[in-house]
Amino acid sequence: MNKITAVIASPYALCSYAILCWAGNFVVARLANLDVPPVSLSFWRHLLAAAMVLPLVIPVLRTDWPIIRRHAGTFAILSFLFVAGNTLVYFCVLYTTVINAALINAGVPVIAVFFSWLILRDMINRWQGLGIVLSVLGIAIVVSRGDVAALRALDFHLGDLFMLLAIICWALYMVLFKRAGLKISPWTLLLILCLGGTVWLIPAYAIEIASGAETRFSFLTISSLVYVALFSTIIAWACWNSGTLRIGPNRAASFMSLHPVFGSALAILILGEMLEGFHVVGTIPVLIGVYLVSRTYPPSRIS
Repeated sequence: MNKITAVIASPYALCSYAILCWAGNFVVARLANLDVPPVSLSFWRHLLAAAMVLPLVIPVLRTDWPIIRRHAGTFAILSFLFVAGNTLVYFCVLYTTVINAALINAGVPVIAVFFSWLILRDMINRWQGLGIVLSVLGIAIVVSRGDVAALRALDFHLGDLFMLLAIICWALYMVLFKRAGLKISPWTLLLILCLGGTVWLIPAYAIEIASGAETRFSFLTISSLVYVALFSTIIAWACWNSGTLRIGPNRAASFMSLHPVFGSALAILILGEMLEGFHVVGTIPVLIGVYLVSRTYPPSRIS
């Protein structure tokens, strides 16, 4: 029993749980899109998550408060990128398959390496450069559905473009957080991101309501809100941070390769989506690219 417990609580398992929770977020958003508009889903996700995590933050809030006050502008930018990426996912699944979204999402560490070079002037070695090229190639195959003509004409599906914007937001978040070097409790950081993100969403939420979009409360709606707030935000955050702390960010980054696997499996089993040939062809270079990049670059992932 001790061996089983050790495996279940191992850092590798914890990182896998986090990826599974994030992959499930895509599926839940797709299931709930007829009952909960995308901005509303994001608004309530972050507000509920903030309420849930608040008791964990109270004991350390006094210690973290000077950092919060000193870097208020930085936290405002980080919370915007955080919530923008999460909200774009909910728009994404309105127009494209969860499989496509999950495959594109695997490119986050690769985009982060590029921004790290662009913003922080971090060096990119030849293996990282090759990883970036391979991942971009794989994402291009997925976004174009394997159609070279569509790629040449830049004729992409709207949902895939939303997902590309989402991973750009997350990659920027990672790099800017690294540059800021903020020494703050992980739970305090999550609270700030969720509360700040909720504030950023208020105008869009008001516009969505004014446009006539309604949230139909049902068992599915409530279950979806609980999942995205508790599992996709808090539990995934706890598992990822705990796993990363124990095995290091480089090894943890390689677990991003599981997102297309979990996302595709859940989409096929729950949503009945079909795995197309271009998915397989596009996935291979993306996963190889993520592996090459994550060998030396230490990203910190949020979804």
